[in-house]
Amino acid sequence: MNRSQQSFAWCLLIWGLIISGAPSLEAAEWGSLSGKFVYTGKPVKQKQGPFPVDESLVIGPQGGIKNIFVFLKDRNFKQELIHPDIHKQPFQVTLLHQGNRIQPHAACLWQPHQKLAILDQDGISHLTHFFPIKNHLPDPIGIDPLRKKIIQFKHPELLPMQIKCDVHPWETGYILVQSHPYFALTDETGAFQIKNLPVGEWEFHIWHEKVGGLAAREEWQKGRIKVQIKPGDNDLGVIKVSPEILQIKSDSKQ
Repeated sequence: MNRSQQSFAWCLLIWGLIISGAPSLEAAEWGSLSGKFVYTGKPVKQKQGPFPVDESLVIGPQGGIKNIFVFLKDRNFKQELIHPDIHKQPFQVTLLHQGNRIQPHAACLWQPHQKLAILDQDGISHLTHFFPIKNHLPDPIGIDPLRKKIIQFKHPELLPMQIKCDVHPWETGYILVQSHPYFALTDETGAFQIKNLPVGEWEFHIWHEKVGGLAAREEWQKGRIKVQIKPGDNDLGVIKVSPEILQIKSDSKQ
């Protein structure tokens, strides 16, 4: 074997060692984060009727708090850490003006993977007003009856942003726009789950429209918590939320 062939063989050997030692997404480990928020106060009855409907605090039949945002707090999240299966999510999130309400009242969107579609299912026009920090959107967005508008967010937002109808001020909602898909909303039982998180220590933000950062536990300052995600389910257990906690507003609802 001449010198040129020997050099080439060494290059192949070194390249093989690099490839074999490089971490791959397929070999990575993943875990989920779950928990359940339960209201400790008296049952809250939702007002019935066409409007106005106050959905700022929705308590389920078993005391679960609905529409609490739980999301990974990382403005520069590396896209290569996203689990491959999550890329199968729909490319569109839909909000409806329907029945004198914005439905759903709370939603999450992965930017730029997903766009937002706003549909007017009522027989009247709406002026949909967003309150972003990072994005520049038309103010407000006019939507004609039985029509829809598509919005592409150019930037992730730091916190859930409010949505209102300037014509019908009781129609309100919130949407969280993030640069990653690791977010969740609690259902009427108060439960949530974020699946396929990369293992490691991550900071999460717990947020509710009544107070902003939800400090449901003493160590959760402004609703921010650090969790060591291990393979499998990482359960925060039952998190009790008192009426007093929901009355303490954080600075600028951080």
